[in-house]
Amino acid sequence: MLYNLLVPAKRTSNKLADLGAVAAGLAHEIRNPLNSLYINGQLLEEMLSDLPEKGVPQKGDLLSLARANLKVTQRLNDTLSGFLRFARPPAMELALVDLNRIVSETLRFMGTELAYRGIHLKTKTHPTPLPVLADEKLLKQALLNLLLNAEEAVDKDEKVIRVTTGVRAGRPFVRIRDNGRGIRASDRRDIFRLFFTTRRNGSGLGLPIVRQIVRQHGGSVYVRSREGEGTAMTVALLFEEQFRAMFPGRLPLALSQGSRA
Repeated sequence: MLYNLLVPAKRTSNKLADLGAVAAGLAHEIRNPLNSLYINGQLLEEMLSDLPEKGVPQKGDLLSLARANLKVTQRLNDTLSGFLRFARPPAMELALVDLNRIVSETLRFMGTELAYRGIHLKTKTHPTPLPVLADEKLLKQALLNLLLNAEEAVDKDEKVIRVTTGVRAGRPFVRIRDNGRGIRASDRRDIFRLFFTTRRNGSGLGLPIVRQIVRQHGGSVYVRSREGEGTAMTVALLFEEQFRAMFPGRLPLALSQGSRA
């Protein structure tokens, strides 16, 4: 009976893997001509810039059109990159790192942009290190996506993003809370669905990629939101011992000191 239950699940997994491979192949095929379009667009922009102002009265309009096309092409390329990241997630390079440090470095990266937009960043980190087994690059990407969403959501005169790290229910977590417009109740069940977005220029890839990365780490993403008041996104991860228990045999018994943070 157990075998009969497992076989369909395995077949479904294989079909999804095959579908992902086909989709990734199509994305690669699209990217090649897209890159050519972008390069040709850059050349066209340069040629238009070199034209004399007096001889071509439409120069300004032509340049604006060329630059707009470049932006659209770049946006399509970014969307393809995000989709490829989702369809074929890279293998994780796990190391023992401090969650506090990962969060602090990501916030330093975003600090200038947030300050420029008049957003007050308030942080509260756990008083002691939070050792987690993680792919540092991927974890930073997930946090960056959440911060970018929070940045886009704040729309009040006093814009505030609060970032907290700590331990809850025996698990390390990081929470990113904004005082923005919140998520409509009708949209909350769809926010992790691929390509779902309520933003005019959104790709609908940010949150699905966040959840994918967090799940790769054995973690979970929790959302609390109220319209007009803001949204809190909590990423709950695993301590080293918990990770080893969940994924036995995935790592050597000891990591080199160079991998420790």
